[in-house]
Amino acid sequence: MADRRFELTYGEETRAFTVPEERLSGPLIAPRKPEALPGETREILKAALEKPVGRPRLRGLVPGRRVAVIVSDEFRAGLQHEILDVLLDEIVPAKPASVTVFCATGTHKPGVYAKNADSWVRDAAARLGVQIGFVAHDSEKSDFADLGTSSRGTRLKINRKLLECDLRVHGHESKPHYFYGYSCIDKQIVPGLSWGQTVAQNHKWALDPGSGPGRNAWHPDPGRRENPVSQDGKEAREISERYVLSPGGEPVLGEVMTFGLDMVSAKPDVLWVRAGDPNELCREMVPVVDRLMSFEVERSRYVIVSPGGPPASQAIYGTQNAFDLALKGAVLEGGEALVIAPLDGRPDLPEDVRGLAPDERSKSLFWDNLVRLLRLPLEEARKEIADNFELYLWKTDRVLRLFKETGLKIAVHSGLPAGVLEDGGFDSAPDIQAWIDERVSRGDGKFTVIDNGNKLCVTGRRSEHSS
Repeated sequence: MADRRFELTYGEETRAFTVPEERLSGPLIAPRKPEALPGETREILKAALEKPVGRPRLRGLVPGRRVAVIVSDEFRAGLQHEILDVLLDEIVPAKPASVTVFCATGTHKPGVYAKNADSWVRDAAARLGVQIGFVAHDSEKSDFADLGTSSRGTRLKINRKLLECDLRVHGHESKPHYFYGYSCIDKQIVPGLSWGQTVAQNHKWALDPGSGPGRNAWHPDPGRRENPVSQDGKEAREISERYVLSPGGEPVLGEVMTFGLDMVSAKPDVLWVRAGDPNELCREMVPVVDRLMSFEVERSRYVIVSPGGPPASQAIYGTQNAFDLALKGAVLEGGEALVIAPLDGRPDLPEDVRGLAPDERSKSLFWDNLVRLLRLPLEEARKEIADNFELYLWKTDRVLRLFKETGLKIAVHSGLPAGVLEDGGFDSAPDIQAWIDERVSRGDGKFTVIDNGNKLCVTGRRSEHSS
């Protein structure tokens, strides 16, 4: 019985193991690596700006305008620094009235996830010899403008400083998203620059079965556009783009120009990049992400998955994304999974938070509620979540559904104590190979192996050979 050796991402390291060839459902599932675009990253991005779609070149839109440059926060791995520098190099020489960089942190802590962007902006201002404003969005403390409600009833309160700008430039990286369908430019407004309750109202739609991987308002397949979280977020961005601030500081209908730079990367490589009309970029992005990162597989009884490197591997809060993106579509009902992630957390976090969530509040809402609600029947637990919904409870809901709707058992190879994992319904697997060997000995099913599960969208089919 020949064995195949695998080496999966484990934080900044890897973990190796073997599985007998005849017990594998197929080859390793990982983001496809087509030939990267040639050249240095910044030069690739600059070339995209020279040939925008649906817009004049960015530098031609800039003169005399108050420009907002919106970038994602550092909770998301990516090339934000390169994106920011290239956009500022294009904008500043074109003589804007002002430039303000917004770090779209959503509900993440700005002091943690915007601190690098702050220093990047200061460096760029010194290099370019101009004043550049910087806004690290705070979903609780920022000043918000009320733009009414979306058609789904979400109260749209958006960072007021954004409405001071009449040219809004998005710098973004796209990839699959576990309930939004695809991380797209829309998300830089809601949740990126929104009031906490706006985010909560939008994200409550993640409880809807129509939310999830592969479904998004921009999908070319009409049958895959019905995702209420994404549809609500798309409408929210469209509404925000109708408003500017009056001289008296109130939101009024006004002329707003938008521009985007979107890309798909496998750091440090750029796989796809496009600039121009944000709507056109969203439409073009979806099939690109599907081509690079979507997989249809035959479901198997056992799945071994790594979410990828940090930040996805630092806490089970982030690793959960891979449960929806990769694990759920690959495993049979009643199957078992082994998740490989260090769950080592940030060193500044309290010991009882580290490895479970990025901060104390998200740990309390996501993890503590998971521990508490596990003992309830699923319908009762889901009703309690819906009736008392707060941020991060959508994660609790999705884990509960994975356990109780599919009967899935999940073991975790990590640095967390076994007792902590068991409180949340997980098993501990200190020895990866021993976990595999014991299941091989059963002779009752095949194995699927997945790396970088936070960057994939895996959908499954069941056949007579799946088990």
